Amino acid sequence: MIILMGVSGTGKTSLGKKLSQDTNWPFFDADNFHPQSNKEKMKSGLQLTDSDRKPWLEILSKKINEWSANGQAILACSALKEEYRALLSANNKSIQWVVLNGSFDLIKERIESRENHFFNPSLLQSQFNDLEIPSYGIHLDISESVDELSLVLQNKLASKNDAAIGVIGMGVMGQGIALNCAESGFKTAVYNRSSPGEEHIIEEFMSKNNSFTNVSGFTDLSEFVGALKLPRNIWLMISSGPAIDSVIDQLVPLLDEGDVIIDGGNSHYPDTQRRAQQLEKKNINFVGCGVSGGEVGARFGASIMFGGSKKAYENLSPILNKIAAKDFSGKPCQGFMGKEGAGHFVKMVHNGIEYAEMQLLAETFDVLSKQMTYPEMSTLFKEMNQGSEASYLLEITAEILLKKEGNQFLVDLILDQASSKGTGMWSSSAALALGSVNNMMSSAVFARYISALKETRCSLAEQKSNPIKKEKISVSELKDAYTFARIINHIQGFNLIEAASKEYGWDYNPSEISRIWTQGCIIRSQLMERLSEEFKSDKTILKINLLLDLLKETEAGAASIIHHGIDQKIPLDGYGTAYNYWIAICSEKLPANLIQAQRDFFGAHTYRRIDKPFEESFHTEWQKND
Repeated sequence: MIILMGVSGTGKTSLGKKLSQDTNWPFFDADNFHPQSNKEKMKSGLQLTDSDRKPWLEILSKKINEWSANGQAILACSALKEEYRALLSANNKSIQWVVLNGSFDLIKERIESRENHFFNPSLLQSQFNDLEIPSYGIHLDISESVDELSLVLQNKLASKNDAAIGVIGMGVMGQGIALNCAESGFKTAVYNRSSPGEEHIIEEFMSKNNSFTNVSGFTDLSEFVGALKLPRNIWLMISSGPAIDSVIDQLVPLLDEGDVIIDGGNSHYPDTQRRAQQLEKKNINFVGCGVSGGEVGARFGASIMFGGSKKAYENLSPILNKIAAKDFSGKPCQGFMGKEGAGHFVKMVHNGIEYAEMQLLAETFDVLSKQMTYPEMSTLFKEMNQGSEASYLLEITAEILLKKEGNQFLVDLILDQASSKGTGMWSSSAALALGSVNNMMSSAVFARYISALKETRCSLAEQKSNPIKKEKISVSELKDAYTFARIINHIQGFNLIEAASKEYGWDYNPSEISRIWTQGCIIRSQLMERLSEEFKSDKTILKINLLLDLLKETEAGAASIIHHGIDQKIPLDGYGTAYNYWIAICSEKLPANLIQAQRDFFGAHTYRRIDKPFEESFHTEWQKND
């Protein structure tokens, strides 16, 4: 629905008729729907009040729905105030506003030359007084001829409603996704707010990337939405939390049923579930899409974890297939994880695994730094990266250790305080809520927290005792320990996803998840490739014989590195946590029977017995003599 707006005399009717003639779209003049009383009042030189206009606007609002339901239509309507425009568009989100602008003198001259029109020229100033020019819509200068205006407007309208994807948020990741989409052949619209400090982001992005002729930039949200074809696909690449809700609130009034909002950031999965359920009531699809690969992945091929409706997934798949990284068989590293928050949950666990992998490499670095130079360490890591332990994180660690600034290795100049962004903590809290063990991820998070206590650590450093004895750990033991701990990390990660999938009714396909993680993402590795194949025979990771055999073969190495850490006073909580998990999970009997007795003693929580049916519970009066 195209509404030509402006004060009387701007040529709304003339342009509307010309546009109708050029396009065969029906034209309607809002003046024809004024009650006779309004026409008489204006003819006599009296200004209409808001109460005079309200019945007229309500009639037009209903008519707009009727006209637009049959296809494109054109309406000439003054719509001077924002409240009038809001009333006209209350039940119709497909309106394209066209604002006709001109000088007071030019418009006055036109009005005075009109014959047999009920509008009294003396009212023009009152219309200018009432006029609230919108920041949105297509703005035209009426000094041009009607023919020229019709042509310009047709060109502008032709560029509307045909972008396959819209990206909101032009940070590094948003720019990468947008350019990836455009380079993949999809017409792309981009939007960024123009608030203080961000006024020139779109202008600079468009200027820098002017070779992409299929990208259009917007700072007006309504125009941005209008640039997208139905059903609209809008990809949010903004900070998680309240900012997402704020943008959704701004978008919803502009959207139609069936449109899709994709949150491509690291949002907490309960928030994604909530948003999906709320928007489902409006028949708008909300997708939580995990995206891994950082800046390079966003731009050239990421690992994408989709969470939302199957219908939205089918609609978006052609785009996802193009912008995702490709596995070694050429298949896109993207897939359907399940409804609502499934995609963000899987991405959260991906990041939890990443936390633990990074912590293991940090602990390995700590051990080796006592017995190797950085170049020697880098050489060892490069050798390991040629074998079964090959991974992206191992690869970049080997490079990091060689980087110098002047005569110093850069890693020695970096403060030993690691930060975190929440996904590791969320993984731990999710595991606690679901009753799933992920103590390696938790350990990695707490290790970062301890690293942040720099002042405390420095003040207590002299309390640390000296190593028991100076010794080295063999490279073979270290490699076994690394293999062992990495397997435990992946076991805990996939177990957590399996537990959540059962709880929330998500599609659990570990073979597909690990395949998606073989390229494009931060935790891609040889191990992930092997898991993708192994999961085809059994979805439960602790039933995969290959992994169980590897754990038995490398367990001694894990024990050795823990002993070494104790002797050398090196904190190795990642390795220790992995080892203790394995020992516990393989123990037929654990001391939890004593814990149950304690709980029953002080809280009458009851316990089960090994000599009675499992479903029976028992309580003992512990302080009463038999």
